[in-house]
Amino acid sequence: MSGVSSSQITFAIGFFVFATWIGTSLSGCQREVWDSNPDHALRFSTDTLFFDTVFATVGSITLPLKVYNDFDGTLLIDEIELESGLVSQYRINVNGEPLTNSGQPLRDVPLQPGDSLYLFVEVTVDPNESAGSVPFWVIENLRFSTNGNDQFVKLMARGQNAIFHGGPNQFTTLACDEIWTADLPHVIYGQIRVDPGCTLTLMPGCRIHGHDGSGIWVRGGTLLAQGQLEDPITFSGDRLDDDYANTPGQWGLTFELTDTLSGSLINYSAFRGGIWLDRAVDCQMEHVILSQATVGLWVDSVGLGAEYALDIRNSVVTQAESIGLLSQGGHIQGFNNLFSNCGQACGYFALGGKIQMHLSTFVNFSSTSSGLRQFPTLYVNDWYEAANNSIQWRPFHVDTEFRNCIAYGNNANLNDFSEVVLDVLDPEWYTSPLFRASAIHHQEKIFPEWLYDSSTTLNEQPPFVDAIGGDFRIEGTASQWSGIPSTPEFSALEVSVDLLGAPRNTMFPTKGCYERVP
Repeated sequence: MSGVSSSQITFAIGFFVFATWIGTSLSGCQREVWDSNPDHALRFSTDTLFFDTVFATVGSITLPLKVYNDFDGTLLIDEIELESGLVSQYRINVNGEPLTNSGQPLRDVPLQPGDSLYLFVEVTVDPNESAGSVPFWVIENLRFSTNGNDQFVKLMARGQNAIFHGGPNQFTTLACDEIWTADLPHVIYGQIRVDPGCTLTLMPGCRIHGHDGSGIWVRGGTLLAQGQLEDPITFSGDRLDDDYANTPGQWGLTFELTDTLSGSLINYSAFRGGIWLDRAVDCQMEHVILSQATVGLWVDSVGLGAEYALDIRNSVVTQAESIGLLSQGGHIQGFNNLFSNCGQACGYFALGGKIQMHLSTFVNFSSTSSGLRQFPTLYVNDWYEAANNSIQWRPFHVDTEFRNCIAYGNNANLNDFSEVVLDVLDPEWYTSPLFRASAIHHQEKIFPEWLYDSSTTLNEQPPFVDAIGGDFRIEGTASQWSGIPSTPEFSALEVSVDLLGAPRNTMFPTKGCYERVP
């Protein structure tokens, strides 16, 4: 290569590499071209995000908002902000990126052609002392600025002041003889305990809302929850959004325990229901509506010297995740009660006890449980097998009976399925019927006939007004749905009206908790 020096060759190669790098760099840094047409606006999945009643200081559910770019060019969202800035009670997250400083907008968010992005919005409502017990509104605009134009999505939350008891995952022992009034809703966290010799009194109209894992543990004490027909006491979960209106299992006592199994430590959870009456003394519930718990009422035995653990009247226990009323050797009496639509059993009476349940309806047309319901609507049992394989027998008290009751469910049409299971170790020990003038369904091969009387209707669906819709009143005039007097165990005055306050025929009352529809 005469006439060309080695230094010239090196320079030429170096210049070529440099020029190639410059060209590549320039092409990689090509400026994004934005759609700057002021007529091209964002589209939103809704113009208003509405949060139903949210208790003050309690965070809400998360609601999504979807933002769309319907055009061929990339839109640059200049700003996304909560108009109240630092004092805003709302929080937003944009495609996984939280707005950490509500005093500063989130800037320069690109949105590709035909694409969309998600925003997630939550709110924690501050208490409003001036509102008292009246719900109040927390309203805010979420602003989007694009191509010089502002667009708004309205955020609305209905706040509610409340009285809070306990704390998350805490044990809280109430003061003796505490009274909860109906001025504000009550929200419970953790395990609320009523100790021996103490009474918790709930006034008519009280609204009690349980957080996940919470409940009332009456540990040898007394619970008095005496509502009125027009002013009942209600128990439910603390999620008041519409999506949770019919969701069971939102609250109920949970205990985290540790045990040893095969030399290894294991952690597990034990559940004891929304209200656990543990050796309780003369508890009374009247005109109470209890819903959405894991187990509604759990009754264990009875306190020393007590006449009963629970007297329950004119009350509704419904939408329990598993069992509505669970008794283990409990002493329970009552009438005009509805136990309905639970994930497993509506009534579960195990290990004997003394049960006097009159004019009550156990009915299960639940559609919220996962899969096919495996439990009967009503289960009655008086024995168990201990850890050493020995049989422990605890027969029911001689005065035990279900009188003028209905026990039926939507599994009655299945083969070999009984909506009433009577699991007693020695049927001949019982000399009086356990079921009197009731209406029950069973397909058990062994169901001793002397344990129900001649006035009890077998395997016939009661003529409910609308079982699927939850209206369990009885229609028609057929005589098999008429019962016998519930006096005694109760006075004629006590049973002179039904669950809805309608007059009852005390000599021939309609079976179940409702007097029949004329």
